[in-house]
Amino acid sequence: MCLSLNRYFFKLNLSDNLVHGVKPMRFFYSCVIIFFLYGCESDSPSQNTTHETEVPIQKAASESVGETAIDPEWDPIASPKAAVGGNYTAWGGGFPKSLNVWLDNNSFSAQIMGLLFEGMYGLHSKTNETVGDLAASWEVSEDKKTYTVHIHPQAKWSDGKSILAEDVQFYFDVIMNKKNLTSLYRVSLKRFNRPELIGPKTFRISAKEAHWSNFWEVGGLVAFPKHVWENKDFNKQKFQFPVVSGPYEISELKKNRFVKLARRDNWWGRIKKYNRFKYNFETIRYRFMSDQNKVLEAFKKRDLDFYPIYTSAIWHKQTDFDQVKKNWVVRQRVFNREPMGFQGFSINMRRPKFQDMRVRKALAYLLNRKKIKEKLMYNEYMLLNSYYPDLYPDKQNPDFELIAYDPEKARALLQEAGWQVNSKGMLEKNGKPFVLSFLHHGPSIPHLNVYTEDLRAVGIDAKVARLSRSTYSKRIDHHDFDMAWRNWGASRLRDPESLWHSDEADHIASNNITGFKNKEVDNLIEQQKTEMSLDKRNEILKKIDYILIQEMPYVLLWQANNSRLLYWNKFGTPEYVLDKFNREDSVIPYWWIDPVKERALKDARAAKKPLPAEPAIVKYQE
Repeated sequence: MCLSLNRYFFKLNLSDNLVHGVKPMRFFYSCVIIFFLYGCESDSPSQNTTHETEVPIQKAASESVGETAIDPEWDPIASPKAAVGGNYTAWGGGFPKSLNVWLDNNSFSAQIMGLLFEGMYGLHSKTNETVGDLAASWEVSEDKKTYTVHIHPQAKWSDGKSILAEDVQFYFDVIMNKKNLTSLYRVSLKRFNRPELIGPKTFRISAKEAHWSNFWEVGGLVAFPKHVWENKDFNKQKFQFPVVSGPYEISELKKNRFVKLARRDNWWGRIKKYNRFKYNFETIRYRFMSDQNKVLEAFKKRDLDFYPIYTSAIWHKQTDFDQVKKNWVVRQRVFNREPMGFQGFSINMRRPKFQDMRVRKALAYLLNRKKIKEKLMYNEYMLLNSYYPDLYPDKQNPDFELIAYDPEKARALLQEAGWQVNSKGMLEKNGKPFVLSFLHHGPSIPHLNVYTEDLRAVGIDAKVARLSRSTYSKRIDHHDFDMAWRNWGASRLRDPESLWHSDEADHIASNNITGFKNKEVDNLIEQQKTEMSLDKRNEILKKIDYILIQEMPYVLLWQANNSRLLYWNKFGTPEYVLDKFNREDSVIPYWWIDPVKERALKDARAAKKPLPAEPAIVKYQE
C-alpha cells in the first residue's frame, strides 16, 4: 500500500496558528490536485502492452526515474525492526461535519478514509515508480487512451466478500451522480467514460479527452462496497463504515470527543511485500480539540502520544517543559523533500467589492508580513511571492518583488477604486461602508488581530467571525465569506485545474474557493492537459503563476520548510524519522511502539531520571 497512493485533492488547511487537523496519508496525498499521467480520447481499446509491476511513467522534476537499487516490491522506508501492537493517540483537530472525505473535503477525514479504503495503484515512497494497491496488474494501450486494470485475486472486504470490478464501477457511479455532494471529485472523473466490466476482477476505462494525468486518475479509482451501499443515500454515509478494505476500521466514535480505529488482522493487503512492517499500531485514537493550548496540555499529561507543532510561538515559548528537558519527550525538527505549496488569505472574488483588482492589491499592502514574521513567528518562515514557490531555485518568483506593508499605497488604490473616507473615518462607496468579515475557526490568533487593526486604520470595518469547524466548512463550500485563511499543500506532480479553472469557480465545495476566473489561465490549463513533459508543464505553471500574482486571488502569506514534532520517547521510526515526501502523515504507516524504549521511558519517569537525547534536527539524505 503506497503512502502517496491515490492522491485525491482535498483542502489542506494547516497554517501557523491555524490548524484544521492532521495531514492525510495513504491514498489521500498532500496536494491540492490529483496527480496523474496519460490519456487521450478513445471509445475502444487498441493493442495493449501489459505491465505487471510498473508502467512507463512521466519523469519528475529531478529526472530520476527507475532507481534500480530499490526493489519495487518492498517499501524501503519501512523498517524490519517494526513491532506490531500498542495504542497510539493523536490530535484530530476539531470534530468534522463528516468523516466521509468525498462529502467533507478536509485533511483529517482524508486520513481516516485513507486507512479504510483503497485505490488501484500509486507512487513509490522514494522513487517515481508505480506500485500496485488493489491492482495486481494493469495494461495501457499503446496510444495511451485506454486502461485495463486487474484487481488482486485475493483482495477482500472486511466482511470476507471479494472486492470486484463492479465495486470500482460503483465508485465511479457514486461520484458522478449529481445528487451526491461529490462535485470536487467529478472534476477529473468527468474526463472518463464509465468503467466497463471485462470480468469479475477486471475493468477497462477510457478517457474522453487527452490529459497527462489520466494514468494517475485511473490509479486513484477507489473500490466502494456495492453490496453494502448500493441502495443507500451516499450523502448520509458520514460516520459509519461497517465494511472496509484498508488496514484499519472504525471501532468507536464519540461526537466531539474522539474516534478510535482498530488494526485489521484480516486485512488482505498484508500478503503484499510492500506492506510489510507497516501499519503497526493495534489501535489509533484521535481526540478532537480546537484549542491548541489545550492540546499541548493534553500532550504533557500523556493523553496524546504525538503532537506536530504548526505554531512558531508555541514551539519557541511552550516546548521547553520538564519532560522535554529530561528527554522523555522528543523535540525534533525534520527536513525532507516535501513539495511546497502556498498559504494565504483567500478573497471571495464573487463579491462585487473584491472584483476590483485595486481593492485586492490594497488588501495585500495592508498586511504587515514583516512585523508578523519577526514578532509572532520568530523569523522561522519565508515570505511568499508565488503560488508555486518550489518551481524557483530560491522559492521566490524572480519576476516579482515581495509585497511590503504600505498603507499609503493601499489608501491610494482604495481611493482610486472609488472608496472615500466618510465623516466617521470609515471607507464607503455609493453610501455603503466597506465591511470585511474574516472567517476563522479555533482560538483567536494574533496574526489576524494585527491584520484587522491595520485594515481598520484605513477605514475598513474588519471583523473576525469565529465559527465551529463544521460551520466554517459549510460557509466556505457555499461561498458565504469575504476572506479566509487557507493553506494548500503541493504534490510531486500537480494539476492546476480544480484550483484555478473558471469552470470550477461556481461549484459548491470546489477547490476554487476564491471564484477566480481568467480566460488566459483557462487556456494555459487546457494547454498543459496534453503536455506529457513535466518540465514543460512546469513552465506553463510559471505562466499561470505570473497571472495569479498580478490578479491576487489570495493575499499571500508565508511557508515553512520543516516539520516540528513533539512525541513521547517510546517509538521506533524510520531512519530519518519521517519519509521522503511527507510530514506527520508518515507516522501511521511507518512508526511503531518500541518495547525497549517504552520500558526505558517508564523506568525513567518512575525514577525521575533523564533519558539519552534524541537528535534535535534530522535531515533526509540519500
